[in-house]
Amino acid sequence: MKKILLATLLLFSFAISAQNVRINATGKNIGGKHIRLFVADDYVSGLEVQKDDIVLSENDTCFNFGVLTDGVSIITLKIDAFEYSFISEPGKIYELKIDSINYAISDSINVLLHKYILPIEITNLDKDDLNIKISKFDAAIDEFVSKNDRELLVIRDSVTIDALYKLAKSFLENENPDSYFSTYINYELGKMKHVLRLDSRKKLRRELFKDQPIRYYNIGYTDCFNHIFGHYFSQGNKYISQDELEFWLNTTNYDDLMDALGKDDVLKNEVFREFVLIKGMKDAFIDGLYDKQDLIKMLSKIASRTKFAQHKKTALSTIEYLNSVSHKGLQVKDFEVKDIMGEKQNLGQATQKPLILNFVKLNDKESKRELEVINHMYESIKDNCEILTICCDRSLDAMYNFLKNTKIGNRYKWNFTFFDSNYDLLEYYQVKAFPLFILVSPDGKVEENPMKNPSEGSLSRFANKESK
Repeated sequence: MKKILLATLLLFSFAISAQNVRINATGKNIGGKHIRLFVADDYVSGLEVQKDDIVLSENDTCFNFGVLTDGVSIITLKIDAFEYSFISEPGKIYELKIDSINYAISDSINVLLHKYILPIEITNLDKDDLNIKISKFDAAIDEFVSKNDRELLVIRDSVTIDALYKLAKSFLENENPDSYFSTYINYELGKMKHVLRLDSRKKLRRELFKDQPIRYYNIGYTDCFNHIFGHYFSQGNKYISQDELEFWLNTTNYDDLMDALGKDDVLKNEVFREFVLIKGMKDAFIDGLYDKQDLIKMLSKIASRTKFAQHKKTALSTIEYLNSVSHKGLQVKDFEVKDIMGEKQNLGQATQKPLILNFVKLNDKESKRELEVINHMYESIKDNCEILTICCDRSLDAMYNFLKNTKIGNRYKWNFTFFDSNYDLLEYYQVKAFPLFILVSPDGKVEENPMKNPSEGSLSRFANKESK
């Protein structure tokens, strides 16, 4: 009973009732834009959830959102390929001003590999706002480490190390020791000590995490936790061998795995131990050393067995995140695309044959080369698979002109569509470079992402026998 009471106290000591965050924004050239709002309030799973969106009319110059959050959260606004993130506190109103910007990024730039920042200013922040305090602290520490990297990393000069500690602690003056910002600084400093080996790593782990409250919503705490407990047991450690872990995963043996983790003195407390277990399942999935479905089943069991509401949420979010990055088995979603005439089509329509989705840019030489390979094989494969090309150029005109006004494009006989600035579509299929080919089964689930390019022989399996 005492252990359960301690676990409960640790879990809820920093919980905050869900409160509304209000966002009011104005902008000079946001008319007609699709504005998306994402919240990341779980910093272990990696899942970023779209909470709301709005499509503005052509003459609109303002918009607003209201979103419920359980605690301090990272909110991200996305417009086309541009985005802006900030720290939100429950119950606050944020007034945003978006400066004029040219959203027409050149088609030669792969926006999916680079973050383009929206020029946003939050106009009503006071000097004690977390965004301002954390930004100043991070900038000061980054500048100090950059200027003194040799003294810290190579020489390990004690005077420089003391100066680093003094700088970090200077931000704690007049700060409540239990405040969000104090906790952020203490755990960021702990991570720095761990990374730079400025203290015993074993000692740091005990001081920072043994019998300490779990600060689920503190990005400093979770950043430090993710660093120190990253791959902690997923590749085996002195308490758990890889063979034992594989057996427990195969049998979905939650109890024995939890008992084994409890041999580590820092993990004696049940609530923290289960938190590490969830993190370990994610790491094991990413390591690729174990059956992925076994890991998903274990996370599902954690979600059903846990006594702690936050852990259920995190386990389920981790499952959703891992399914989104694993590709295989991902369900095709009903995204809207446009045909050559600008008419909307539904991407989620069922097919009787395997479907090959291919994302291309028509000014990209590699994309055009692969389209020519498809064209060369099309007559031999068209009876055994469907081809759908999704053009990710900036405008529909590029696709229209290519298919109607060029000698190459007007020979192509399969379906072409335009993504119409639907960045949700590209994010869902993890399109990071062009061209990208994805194989979808007749029941609407991803079989291969990425699929090998046609020039690498990936279409041969669909060719008629007499054509081989």
